[in-house]
Amino acid sequence: MKSNKIINREISWLSFNERVLQEAADPNVPLVERIRFLGIVSNNLDEFFKVRVATIKRMIDIEEKTGKLYEEKPKEVLNQIQQTVIFQQKKFESIYKELQKELEREKIIIINEK
Repeated sequence: MKSNKIINREISWLSFNERVLQEAADPNVPLVERIRFLGIVSNNLDEFFKVRVATIKRMIDIEEKTGKLYEEKPKEVLNQIQQTVIFQQKKFESIYKELQKELEREKIIIINEK
C-alpha cells in the first residue's frame, strides 16, 4: 500500500545532508574525501539557515501578524529542524574528532585560526 504522507522539503533537505554526513563517517571512503564531505555538510547548513530557515521564520511572522494559516505549522517545522540539526551537529563533531585522530596518524595536523 502506498503512503500519502508528504515529507516537508526542509526536513527532506536535512535528510540529504545526513546522507552526506554518512559518507564522511564511512571508513571505506578515503580520508581526504571524508574531510571534504564534512566541508560540504558545513556549507550546506550555512546555506540552509540563510535561505530556508529564514523563510520559515518569515512564515511564522506572517502567521502571527495576519492569522494566515499554512498547511504545515511553521513553528512545528522549525522545531523539527532544530532537533534534527542538533543531532547532526553532534554527529558532525564526533566524526570530525575521529578524522583529526586519523589525520594525525598520517602526520597531518589541522591548524585552526586561533
